[in-house]
Amino acid sequence: MSQDLTALDLIVFDLDGVLADTTTCHRRAYDDLWHLAGCAGPRYEVIAGRRTLDVVADVTATLFPSAAQVRDWVTFKQARARRYLAEVDIAYPDTRPCLAALAATSMRRALATGASRETAEIVLARLGVREGWAALLTADDVTDSKPSPQVYRAVMAMTACPPERTLVVEDSAAGLTAAAASGAHVASVRSGLPAASPRFLGAFDDLRAVLAKLGVAAP
Repeated sequence: MSQDLTALDLIVFDLDGVLADTTTCHRRAYDDLWHLAGCAGPRYEVIAGRRTLDVVADVTATLFPSAAQVRDWVTFKQARARRYLAEVDIAYPDTRPCLAALAATSMRRALATGASRETAEIVLARLGVREGWAALLTADDVTDSKPSPQVYRAVMAMTACPPERTLVVEDSAAGLTAAAASGAHVASVRSGLPAASPRFLGAFDDLRAVLAKLGVAAP
């Protein structure tokens, strides 16, 4: 299916696995949590992109924890992840050049992540890309996490940009499902995963390849 990409006005990025190389940090944090809770957790790839609260509630449901216990586990996981994020270089080499290249175009950029706002702010600061977003939505801003399309629909509503003029860049299965359901154009990056959408542009190795598809050159 031929798609007109010249009318794109907004590019919405996921954070973890797209702009920041945080997979190892979040995997370690979840492994620590499952050990603490005394349960067997799923592979990280299965839960990547989802809000921590939803993951913890689902995985520990057979333990019948109280709401307070679930909140404590979520706090534990987030604190561990932030500790690990502070210990390693989380910047993909193409993130800053590609965001700078987009800033030189008429296209706006937004962020829609399953991370908490505190964690997202820490990661963006570490990357040095805190400014310039048309919208920045986190897990704290929605009631339904990915694979629900709520966060992407909220970004499009906030920026008054319709799906046909929006591109979502994702990496996880949950994120790609959410992006496809939002009606926007969708690109997969770094993971090779497809999206079940007539507006799927393809799976790209990195952000430079995505921008090249749009006719934008990044150094």
